[in-house]
Amino acid sequence: TRHLSAEQFVFQLERRTRRRLIRSFPDIARRHIERRATALPMPDPDAAPLRAIAKTVAMFHGKTADDLEAGRFTLMNRAFDFGAPDKVDWRGDFGDGSNPLRRMTLSYLGAAVPALASGSGALDATAVMLASLERDNQWHIPGVLRDVWNPYATSHRLINLLAGLALHRAAGGSTGSDSETAILGHIRFCAAFVRSNLERDLQFNHLTKNLVALAVFSAGLPSLPASFSFLHNAVRRSIHQCVLADGGHVERSPMYHKLALIDFRLLAQSGLFGKALDEAIARMETALAAMCHSDGDIALFNDSWLGEGPAASALVDIASVTNTARLSDTGYIRLGCDRDVVLFDCGACGPDATPAHAHADFLSIEASVAGKRLIVDPGVPTYTAGSERSFARSAAAHNGPIVEGVEPLELWSSFRVGRRTSAKAIDDLALDGFSPLWCAGQLDTGMGVSMSRFVGLWPGSGLLICDSWSAGRGAATASFLIACDWRLTGDEPLTFSMESARVCVVSMVGDVQLVGSARHWRRFGVEQP
Repeated sequence: TRHLSAEQFVFQLERRTRRRLIRSFPDIARRHIERRATALPMPDPDAAPLRAIAKTVAMFHGKTADDLEAGRFTLMNRAFDFGAPDKVDWRGDFGDGSNPLRRMTLSYLGAAVPALASGSGALDATAVMLASLERDNQWHIPGVLRDVWNPYATSHRLINLLAGLALHRAAGGSTGSDSETAILGHIRFCAAFVRSNLERDLQFNHLTKNLVALAVFSAGLPSLPASFSFLHNAVRRSIHQCVLADGGHVERSPMYHKLALIDFRLLAQSGLFGKALDEAIARMETALAAMCHSDGDIALFNDSWLGEGPAASALVDIASVTNTARLSDTGYIRLGCDRDVVLFDCGACGPDATPAHAHADFLSIEASVAGKRLIVDPGVPTYTAGSERSFARSAAAHNGPIVEGVEPLELWSSFRVGRRTSAKAIDDLALDGFSPLWCAGQLDTGMGVSMSRFVGLWPGSGLLICDSWSAGRGAATASFLIACDWRLTGDEPLTFSMESARVCVVSMVGDVQLVGSARHWRRFGVEQP
C-alpha cells in the first residue's frame, strides 16, 4: 500500500463504499444510472468516426468461429456451448474457480462484432443475449460488480456493441428495429455506468479502457456531452502515465502494450483529440516492433500470450526495427538480424503503484533461430490464484540466472507484489569488435545476492550467454525452456533441430544438462510441452 498514490487511496475507499451501496440498494443505484443515461443522446452507428473505429475493432476480433445465434462461444481458448443466446450461464465459474476473467470476457460480447458485421440474424440474437445478461446479473448478486458489471468489462461491451452496429449498418443490415433500439439503449446505459464508475483507483490500462469507451460513444454524437468534457485532460494524463519516453507501456507487458496501442488508435479515430495522440502512438509503434520476434509477434514477458487480438505485424512494420533496439525506460533490448532474434528483459517488474501483471523474469531471454522460436517464456497458464499462477510468475520458471531459494519478487494472490527490485541494463562494456550484437544487465535481489548476464549474438552462427553470480546461498543456475517444436537430435553436444535449422548447446564454463520435460502456455491456459 505504500506505493499507492494519495489519489488511488481515496478512490480505493470510494470504490469500496460505492459497491456496498450499489449491492445494498440496487434499484436506487440503477435508477440513478438510468437518469444519467437518459440525459445522453443516442449514438448514431452511421457516424463517420464510428465507421473507422469499427474497422479497427473488427481487426481485433477477426473472423471468429463463434456462433452467436446458437449460444456457442470460445472463451480464452476454451469452447462453451450454452445451446441458445437466452441460455447463457453468465454466473458459471467456467472451471476457473473464483477468478472472474472468463465471465468478464463473455460479457465483453466480442463475438457480436463479426456476427453483426455479417449482416445476418445476429441483431436479434445480440438483443436476446443482452436481455439475458441484464436479467441474470442484477446488481445485488455477489460478484456481479467484479465481472459482468465491472467498469472494464462494461467498457469492452460498449465498444464492441457500438462497433458491431456500425459494421451491421455498413453491411446493409436493417435499421430501426426493436432489437437495434434495445442494443443502443444498453450501449447508452453502459456509457452512463462507466462515467459514474471510472477506475481511478486502479488507473493505468483499466482507466484508459474506460476513457476509450466514452470516446467511442461520443464519436457517434454530434458533439461531446457536457458530462464528458473531462475527457481531453484525462486522455492527456493517461498518455503521460502509461506511455514511457521510449514508447513502451508502463506495465511492461508486450501484450498489454499491443492492446494499449489499439486503444490509443481508437481514441485518435474518435476525432475528439486532434493530433494530440499522434506522437505517443508513433513512439508506441516503434517500441512494439522492438518487442517482437522474427515471426511477427510479441515476446511473452510478464503477463503476455499470443492470440489476444491481431499479431503485432498487423499493427506495425517489424522489418523497420534496427539490429540493436534498446528500450531503456521499458527495460527491453532486442538483438536481431534476418531471422535470428534475442529479446532481453533488464528492467523493472512494472509500475510500483500497480505491478499487477509482473513476473520475476529479470535478465530472462527469448530467442528465435531461423524464424522459429527456440527459447520461450513460460507464458500464462491462468489468472486464478494458486500454485500454477505462482510458479509461472516466479524467477525459477523463466530463462534467467537464479539462485536456488532466492526469489527477487514477493508475489502473492493473482496480481500482488510486495517486496520488489529492478534489473538494469549495462551499457558501458568495452566490447567493440567482440560481438556484432550484444546486450547486458544486472540484478541486485535485495537479499544478499546479485547476478549479471551478457548476451552476444552472431546472426546465423552463434549465441553466447555469460552469467555471473555474487557469493550467496543456494546453487547458482540458469535454465532455458526449449519450445516443443524443436526435436532433440543429439546428446553430446545437446542438439535441437527443426526443418533445416540446427542448434548445438555447449557449456564453456560449468555443466550443461537436459533436465527433463516442462510446460509452457504461449496461448492463455493452453498447455504445451
